[in-house]
Amino acid sequence: MLRVKEVADRLKVHPATVYRWINEGRLPALRYGQPIEPGAAQPGGGGSIRVPEGAVAAADAANQIAA
Repeated sequence: MLRVKEVADRLKVHPATVYRWINEGRLPALRYGQPIEPGAAQPGGGGSIRVPEGAVAAADAANQIAA
């Protein structure tokens, strides 16, 4: 499981882009063990968001194909 900053570094994008992709449902993520519903407001805010490494690898591969 990777932090948003680590994902952004690996994909060479801004962390805000990673948050947007999570919100749009393009990247799966967990917050305190609960899935984040795409487009749903996150009550309470704060906390740690983690992205599975496999999802990052798939996104990276998709970016390389598109480039």
